[in-house]
Amino acid sequence: MSNEEPPGERPTFDREAARARYRKMMRGPFMRGVGIFTVVVILLSWAWGAAAAFAPNVEHLPNHDYSVRPARCIACHTQPANAPRPAGVALPPRMPHWSAPSCGFCHRQSLPPK
Repeated sequence: MSNEEPPGERPTFDREAARARYRKMMRGPFMRGVGIFTVVVILLSWAWGAAAAFAPNVEHLPNHDYSVRPARCIACHTQPANAPRPAGVALPPRMPHWSAPSCGFCHRQSLPPK
C-alpha cells in the first residue's frame, strides 16, 4: 500500500505538521523581534507616563502657557549664564531633559490668556 491519498478524496489534515509549522513560525527571529519591540514600547510608555506624572507644574509661571513654542522654551532655558537679558528677569533654570514636541506634553500648562 502506498501513503498517497486516492485521487478523488480530500487530503487529511496533519495536525502535528501544522503545530510544528506554527511553533517554527512563532519562535522565529521575526516574531522574537516583534515581541522585543512590544516590550520596549510598553516600557517606554510607562516611563513617559511616569515622567509626565512627576513633571513640575509650570502652569502659574508667566509666559508658560500652551501658546509658547518649544523652540522658545529651549532658547530661554539653554542660554548661558552671562547672556544679556532684560532688567529684572532672572536666569531660568537649566533644562534637565531633552525637549519633547511640546512642553505641555509633560509639564502642566494653562491655556493662553484671553
